[in-house]
Amino acid sequence: MQYVLRVLYLGVAAVVAAAAVIALVFGVGSLPEVSDISMRKGTNSAGIFFDLHNRGFLPDCVVDVEVLGEAHMGEQALRAELHRTVMEDNVMRMVKVDKVCVPPFSTVKLRGAEGEGYHIMVFGEVEHFDSFHVHLKMESGKVIHFDVQPLGTGYQHSH
Repeated sequence: MQYVLRVLYLGVAAVVAAAAVIALVFGVGSLPEVSDISMRKGTNSAGIFFDLHNRGFLPDCVVDVEVLGEAHMGEQALRAELHRTVMEDNVMRMVKVDKVCVPPFSTVKLRGAEGEGYHIMVFGEVEHFDSFHVHLKMESGKVIHFDVQPLGTGYQHSH
């Protein structure tokens, strides 16, 4: 009888431990953040580059991006897209992508041709803006916010 109770207690303990691990994994999920933010600004377009980290247990993907340009005259929404630089027939070109995914405990370098090809393209009269506020919308529902200025690094925070 003692043996049966001991096995029963061990079984219950194993189930409770497994439930705790599952709750931790799904409770924490993904932990996306960005670092090493920079931007190159041209005429009517800009490229935003950064490293996207996931310090969580589950994968996550950037599925949308919104960029607000800030200038003396106020804030204005600009058209922004996720892009990837690809080589086709010895010609480098950019293609729009629907999402950029980062596995658990990994980093994806959104550095254009210098990284894994991914980056954010911003379109509009970007030359009129002093800085940009970026919202990265994740598949998990999380949103990462950061600011970036041309030829510099930006400040980042997330919700």
